[in-house]
Amino acid sequence: MIRILSLDVVLGACVSAWFIAQLCGVEVRLVTIVALGMAVWLIYTADHLWDAYRLQHPAHTVRHGFHQRYFRSLIVTWLIVASLGIVLLFRIPPSVFRGGLLLSAGVIGYFVINQLFNLSRTVPKELLAALLYTLGIFLPVIVQADGMNLVGYLLFGQFFLLALANLTLISWYELESDQLDGASSLATQYGTASVQLISRACIFLSVALAVWAMFSISFAGYLVLLVMSVVLGSIWVFPVWYAKNERYRWVADGIFLLPAFYPLVV
Repeated sequence: MIRILSLDVVLGACVSAWFIAQLCGVEVRLVTIVALGMAVWLIYTADHLWDAYRLQHPAHTVRHGFHQRYFRSLIVTWLIVASLGIVLLFRIPPSVFRGGLLLSAGVIGYFVINQLFNLSRTVPKELLAALLYTLGIFLPVIVQADGMNLVGYLLFGQFFLLALANLTLISWYELESDQLDGASSLATQYGTASVQLISRACIFLSVALAVWAMFSISFAGYLVLLVMSVVLGSIWVFPVWYAKNERYRWVADGIFLLPAFYPLVV
């Protein structure tokens, strides 16, 4: 249930945003982290509900099947969470509020343009989703620190690499179900070979960057990022084991929870 409702993704985004703030030396209020988590859930759930709505047959994935079965209940829940999110907007710092509006406009614009012009066939949705996710978890630091220094840019690049590797891995594992449901993904558009190349390149670059930064910037912080990269890379090494019961999703999304252990290694 946690995975089906994307609650693991929400918690991972919150933990990652806190971790980024720690490494960048920016104080982020709890209400900002909570608002971020709610925004992530609203975006992910809206996407899943739309996918469930457009399908004219029973979904071939557990997640979309659940959203089909409980469509009306989830719509009501989405509206309640959105209402609570609006209340929280008046409690977060004004700079975060303005930044959130801009990012939200970008997300809504992407959804609208994609529906009108099928943008995902030109620009892979995984690429844009990884960028939007990374912008979201970095938003509190970007707006409250009036920009970012070298550490911030390196972190941004590494989280983008991890997010893109995460999404390409999932598209590779779910190629068959995406084809059956008529869903567009990197794997369905460009084939498994291209997806493997992109994902492995992202993981390799993330590992290399983490090793360099461990001895140049912050050993403890980038040790966490190195572990995240290696764990994500293990999904390529043991595909048969990870394919069972969708373990690949648990681990691919679960790596963003690993920064919670940062206080133990500082």
